[in-house]
Amino acid sequence: MNSSLALSIVLASAAIGPISASAAQTISHVVVSAIPAIHPGGTVTIAGTSTDSEVIVKVIRPTGSIIFFNIVKVINGAFSDSFVLGTSESVGTYKVVVGQGDTVDMKDLIVTAAPTPPVTDPGPDPDPGPDSDPGPGTTPIGSSNPSTNIVTPANVEVSPDAITSNTVTGPDGKVTTTVTIDNKYLSDAFTQLKDQGLTEGSPVIAIRISDIVANGNTSVSLPASLLLEGMKSVPNAVIKIFSGNESYSLPLQVLDLNTIAQTLGIDISGVILHINIAVMGTDIEKLIQASAGGKGAVSLGHSVDFSVTAEGNGKTVELNNFGTNYVERSITFSQAIDPLTTTGILYNPANQEISFVPTVFVKNTDGTTQATIKRNGNSIYSVVTSSKSFTDIKGHWAKADIELLASKMVVSGTTATNFAPDHNITRAEFAALLVRSLALNSDAAAATFKDVKASDWFAGSIGAAVKAKLVSGYEDGSFKPNAPITREQMTVMIAKAITAAGKTVSSQAESLNIFSDSSKISNWAKVSVSQSVQAGIISGMTDTTFVPLANATRAQAAVMLKRYLQYTQFIN
Repeated sequence: MNSSLALSIVLASAAIGPISASAAQTISHVVVSAIPAIHPGGTVTIAGTSTDSEVIVKVIRPTGSIIFFNIVKVINGAFSDSFVLGTSESVGTYKVVVGQGDTVDMKDLIVTAAPTPPVTDPGPDPDPGPDSDPGPGTTPIGSSNPSTNIVTPANVEVSPDAITSNTVTGPDGKVTTTVTIDNKYLSDAFTQLKDQGLTEGSPVIAIRISDIVANGNTSVSLPASLLLEGMKSVPNAVIKIFSGNESYSLPLQVLDLNTIAQTLGIDISGVILHINIAVMGTDIEKLIQASAGGKGAVSLGHSVDFSVTAEGNGKTVELNNFGTNYVERSITFSQAIDPLTTTGILYNPANQEISFVPTVFVKNTDGTTQATIKRNGNSIYSVVTSSKSFTDIKGHWAKADIELLASKMVVSGTTATNFAPDHNITRAEFAALLVRSLALNSDAAAATFKDVKASDWFAGSIGAAVKAKLVSGYEDGSFKPNAPITREQMTVMIAKAITAAGKTVSSQAESLNIFSDSSKISNWAKVSVSQSVQAGIISGMTDTTFVPLANATRAQAAVMLKRYLQYTQFIN
């Protein structure tokens, strides 16, 4: 066994902590039965015996990343679980790790290549014609017979015959695939959307690519001039690149293509847009797993880097700021996932840390789970699982919401074991929570208030909040970061965060009539309070009072954030 894989297995085994203190005290053994070899696409069944009431089951790829994770009940001393191995998974030796704490058992899972079916001679070619071999390494995705795009009531899928890919494997084993689209088919797709009447909403032009292997990158090239022309008839068109396990949906309206051309110093006709999807290799997976472990979480592996670049005139620019447009990308995992204890994460290579990113999980009919990750920029994304609670929230009215957001790494405790739910929350603390909820990049330079220093822990968050128009200061140029935030101040920030997420909510003055103290709500806060009430994000301190000037508590902040994240469809 190579040293890197051995380290991955040790880390993965160490990450199997006790599910509960009582469970840890009763574990005496776990035995995993031998697992037959299978081909990609086959069903893996993991069974065995244990004296515990439940065990953690993990399956680790040869690269060291986790392909499967689940907590399985032990019934009458036996356990069993299964999942379908993806058709794009590599051959090799996978490790199955089962148990809790220091009591684990491991077995090898051998994945072998499926046998190649025999080739049947179809007989002589009725029309030999000239050689149409596209050359070494170049593969049309579809058949050789011409066809048209696939039109459905919801979108247009570009014909496989229009898609050509070229794959190169580098000396480091990295697989790079470049994909180009026949311009006529792409142009036709816009026309077909228009002919279908799909000029409103977010009509999709879908482009299917081959599955991407670990440590592999696929780049789809699109001419900017053609996209710009298509947007004249379908301005809200979305380009969706998808494989069996990943997808990226780019609303073209987030791109100012003419300005991009000016930045590159070239006419729009010379600009090529590249949409890139890269599945991470062992090196990045280990760093993500280490960061997750430091936060009491476990990475499920299958981390993906999504990026968009524009190229022309010998220059390349990265397109990574989409304002209030939260672009969707998805990663499909082979197992069922519990949305309450699982979250999408962003990995920052600069500090090698992970953080929350808005993610919604959907269980597919085949037992797999699709994680749809939403953010107004690009990065490396993955999914982690975690279950967090605090000793001082037992029986508290906000316990479930606090645990949910703590498990998703949105809120944290005042200590490792305490949350202090009834303590006041400051203006800086709440601004930081909103910035985290929106997955915004920190920007200390934008925090120009006289009482916020660049060295303050909250400077980056307040700067990000200023850029996103979530906060404003006082007339004297201060922000008062350490002052307790009032309920009406918190509500104003929440209303602005709804706009920052690209969502809208109506304001109806009569919605405030339910509060007998509505006259005490400041004029500058009334619209925001009305919007938040309409959205179901905030309610009164009692059925009839809002108490706008009362200081908000940490528990109230957590509950409002949970409702906000659900209203914006940032979590399930």
